[in-house]
This record gives sequence, C-alpha cells and structure tokens, in this order.
Amino acid sequence: MSDSGEPQWDLLPDQPEQFFSLSGEYDVRDLKRSYNALIKRFKPEKYPEEFQRIRAAYERLNDALRYGETPHQGTIPLESKFDWSNLPVPGQQPRDLPEDQTPIPPAGSSQEVPNPESAPLIEFLELHERVKQEPLPELYEDLKSLPHKTPYDYYALALISDLLSEEELSFPLWLLKGLKAHPEEPALFELLHQYFLTNQTINGLGKLLVQTSRIIRNDRFYYLTENAWDLLLREVPFSQFRHVLETCESNLLDHRVDHMLVFYVHLLKAALWKADPAWIRMTLAQIDEYHERMTFWLEQEYEFLFLIRSYQEQREEFLKGGPVRKLIDQTIIDYCTQNEQTADRRFLECQLTLVSQRDEVLEEFDVPSRNCETVVYLWETIAADVSQRIDTDWLPDDPATLQEQTSQLAGRLFAEGEGAEYRKAVKIPRLAFTLIFLISMLVIMLCLINKSDSISGTLLIVGFLFLFNGVVFIISHLFTDMVTQEFYLSWWRRQLMTFYQSHWFPLPYLAAELKRLNGRRIGDQKFRGLGEIAHMVRNDAGLWFYSTAQRLLSSCQ
Repeated sequence: MSDSGEPQWDLLPDQPEQFFSLSGEYDVRDLKRSYNALIKRFKPEKYPEEFQRIRAAYERLNDALRYGETPHQGTIPLESKFDWSNLPVPGQQPRDLPEDQTPIPPAGSSQEVPNPESAPLIEFLELHERVKQEPLPELYEDLKSLPHKTPYDYYALALISDLLSEEELSFPLWLLKGLKAHPEEPALFELLHQYFLTNQTINGLGKLLVQTSRIIRNDRFYYLTENAWDLLLREVPFSQFRHVLETCESNLLDHRVDHMLVFYVHLLKAALWKADPAWIRMTLAQIDEYHERMTFWLEQEYEFLFLIRSYQEQREEFLKGGPVRKLIDQTIIDYCTQNEQTADRRFLECQLTLVSQRDEVLEEFDVPSRNCETVVYLWETIAADVSQRIDTDWLPDDPATLQEQTSQLAGRLFAEGEGAEYRKAVKIPRLAFTLIFLISMLVIMLCLINKSDSISGTLLIVGFLFLFNGVVFIISHLFTDMVTQEFYLSWWRRQLMTFYQSHWFPLPYLAAELKRLNGRRIGDQKFRGLGEIAHMVRNDAGLWFYSTAQRLLSSCQ
C-alpha cells in the first residue's frame, strides 16, 4: 500500500487482506508492517474513527494468521449470504442488496429460494418490513417459537434480544444457541468472534466462556475467545481466572497443540505479572514440550517471555532506587498487560518524563550501572516495537554522518578547560609509573654489572623490583580509571546527553565509533581516553534510557 495514496476504506470490514495490500504467501510480520505504516498516518488522537477501523481489521486478520485460520473461513458461503452489519431498525429504509447476493427467505416463510436473476430482492427484506410494522416483543416471541431456525433467525433473535432484554449477554448466548443448532456455521462463528474481540463487559464473562466451551469443543475455542481471556486476566483475581480456564479446557474434546501454543505464549506476556509461580512453571514446561512446533514469529514471542522472566529475577534489586526506576518498571508492566494503544501511550509518556527529569536519571543510575543489563535490553526491545508504530520510516543515520558528528563530539569532550584538566590528571600516574619503572631498570642493571657473590640475592632484588613495578602499574591504572570515571560523571556524561538532544544515533553505534577514534589524531589534536569513554557509555544505563527517550520523542514530532 502506498503511503501517499488514500486507503481503500470500502474494502473494510469484509476484505482486510486487500485493504492491507496482502496477497500470496504472507505472515504476521508482513501484516504488522502494513498495519504500522497505516497507523503512523492515522494516529488515534487525530483520526479516532479511521484508527478504530484499521485496528479492528488488523485484529481480525492477525488472529486468523496466528491461529492458522484462513481469512476465508470466517466468510459466509454465497448460497447463505446476508448482510450481518446493516440490519435496519424501525424507521429506517432497507438497503438495496448487491446484484450478486442471493436473497434468503424470511424467518417463518415457506417459500423456496428463488433464482437470483428473477426473484425480487425485496423478498429478502420481509423480516425487516415486519420490524417496522410489528412490535418487537411479538416478533421476538414469534421467532423464538419457530421449530426449525435458520442461522439468520438466530442472528435476528440475538439482535432483537439485545434491544429488548436487560441481560447483557443475550446477544452472544443466542449466537451460541445458533452454533449448537448449526455447528461450525461460519457467519455465526465470526459474529461471536467479533463479539469477544470487542466486548469490554466483565460481568458474566466467565460463565459465557464456560458456556462457549460446551458448544465449541475443539481447538478453535482458543482462537474464538482469546481476547476475552485478556480482559478476564486484567480484571479478576488470578485464582478465579485459572478456575475458569481449567473448567473450559476440561470441556474441550480435542484441541490441536499448535493452537494451544499460540494461546499460551500470548497469554503469558500478561500472566507472568499476575499468575502464581507454580502455574507459570507448569505452563512453560508444557510449551517447552512442543517447542519444535513453533513458527519463527512465535519463537520470537517466546524469547521475549524469557527476557521478562530474567528481568523479574533482578527486579527487586533494580527497584532499589528512586522514582525513575519505579516509573520504568511500571511502564514495562503496562506494556505487557495493557492493550496496545494504552501501552504505547504510557511508554511515550514515560519518555517525556525521562527527558524532563535528566538530573534524576543521572542521579539514580551510577556508572557502571550494575544489574541493569537485562532491563536495558528489555527496554530497547520494547522501544523497537513501539517505534515501528510511531515511526516506521526511521532509518539509522548515514555512517559518514556518524563519523563526522562523533569527531565533533570528541573535540567537545576534550576541549580546553575540562579536557585540559583531564589530560593533566591522567598524566600524573602515567609519569609516576614510567619514572619508577626507569629507576627500577637502572637498579637492575647496576646489580647485574656489580655481580654479587650471592646470585640468589641479585635475583631477589630483581624479583622484588618487578613485583613492585607491577603493583605500581595496577595502582596507576586504578587511579587513571578513577580520574576517568570522575570526569565522565561530572563532565562527559552531560555532554553526551546534550549530544542526544539533536542526534539520534543508536548508543552502540556511538560507542563503537568513539572506540575507533581512540588514539587517532584529527587535525592538531590527538584523542586519548575515548576507549574508556566508550566503555562507560556501554555501561551507563541512565544514558541508554535518556538516549532512547530522545530518539522516540523525535520520531513523534
């Protein structure tokens, strides 16, 4: 799909593949790329209606792809096709049907299906005409009394009951009755899937899931109800959630392992923060047993789960700090447990906080930042996912630009003033070690010239001097590291943060370029110490969080 062209909105909701410009062999990654490109243009805060249409089409197609359901399985066969989404209400005029749509006899009618080329299309709308002429309660009771109901009758009952009944679940319960009477009926099944996909009502949801498992007793139960489980997991205690899930699974007669894997890998992303450890271990062991059956994209999702698990093992130590660390931790939890739109918004809000509280970030993360490697990697993984939705066209800056900008940065790091003081400070231990080493060599030479009667005495002196020089070397090296770290914390770190206010190079790229420039002469200046700075950059969690925030926020502008 061209970024400059207007999307073909008329393809929704029935043709999501064509809407996302997908054809031939494609998978969830191809769908996600097309989806990200669209929502970058139609952001929810500016285009809420368009975003919701895109999101609904994406969720429908994404679910089908992940569970191996071909998108055509949810369509209605031509011989029984009717318009699910445009049932008129009292006072509305019925729509004309497409020319290729076969009319269906109304509920209770005994007439046969006419030839579509000769039958008047208005016959399909007789039930709609009754809606305008008869009281809905009478029509509802008439439909309920039919001994043999068509799928369309069950749809009409579901819709009318939703208008008349105060029971919140009347609509899906009638669809379930229809699926019990007409097993695997594609239109009713897809309607129920859409209900679970969009429903945000928690009342009675557990009972509805159990009832669904008694009717849909095969592997498609997972595909049908996945979004309902997400809602239930967020809203109820885990013990209650687990009881409902185990009850439902006990009703399934045969379910494929592939569907179960997709369901649990998806579910664990949020469940890891709420479930009890025993259930998590049991579920992970169950997934591991069939790990070889995973697709490539599912393996990536599974690896992310282990990244979360690794962070959770270090989480208690990570949270020993101020409010910035707690904010980062809560943002990670929100990303895993909230819906995509909410999670993205909170992640970006966190970036604003990190940028505006630079001093607090510097204060809470020392250099080197201990026990932060896993959380930094997890944070970068989340940032990469979010950035695809807010800036799908982002590309790393040109390597030549990176070299030029890094050279200019190195010049500022070692400029007169602080830079001159650093060079003077690191020269002291180096000169001290060099002087002691030369004196030691002179003493050794004198001992060898004036041979002592005792060879062991000479060797003892030589060994002592070498040991002494080794100790001096280590002390001078440690002193240099201390000086370098002090200058990094007091001067270079702020210069690097200033650099990231206008440049968006990934931090590893910058560190590698700084190391490459170490010891090189550019113009009349020779840079020494850039290797140490590069090492500290890689171990500076605060700079990682700050630079990532600047890059993401720049993408939003």
